Amino acid sequence: MSPEFKYGVTAGLGVSLWTFGEYALGWHTTHSVGGELAGYFSNLILLACLVLLFRRKRALAPHGRLSLASALGSGLATSLLAAMIVYGLMVVYGRWIDPDLVDNILAAQVARMRADQISEIEIRRAITFFRNANSTAGLLVTRLLALTVTGGLFSLLLLVFQHRFKSRSAPSSRSEVS
Repeated sequence: MSPEFKYGVTAGLGVSLWTFGEYALGWHTTHSVGGELAGYFSNLILLACLVLLFRRKRALAPHGRLSLASALGSGLATSLLAAMIVYGLMVVYGRWIDPDLVDNILAAQVARMRADQISEIEIRRAITFFRNANSTAGLLVTRLLALTVTGGLFSLLLLVFQHRFKSRSAPSSRSEVS
């Protein structure tokens, strides 16, 4: 089993389980402010999997370094697999496990917007946007594309950090003569 497959599956299942936990705890309905913030923590699952992937890939690479193409390719492959798993599980969850999820989240958001005295036109726009973003086609962008791009950016950042910290910690090639 390739490291990209292993960590892609791990990231996909981890992000999905985290998201389903958010839904089960009501973080997007009754505790919606916490849900907005908690959603960003799922990115840490992807980041942790990419760190482990790069650690594994560096151990196998000559001189313990990854090239830009290798790091970006591995990171994107892992992120794309994770994103496909998250997309598939989100579609299944929204269609068969909790088909009222979008309506419940919208009810909480609309109540909060009305309490904040947001105009009805803006509320209707927000409803339309949210429904489109959570449709089967909308999830392609909000989950599949976004998670893949995020993984690609994380891969580039990890490569930069690897390069910076490896070069700082590398022993000097000069030897002092006494």
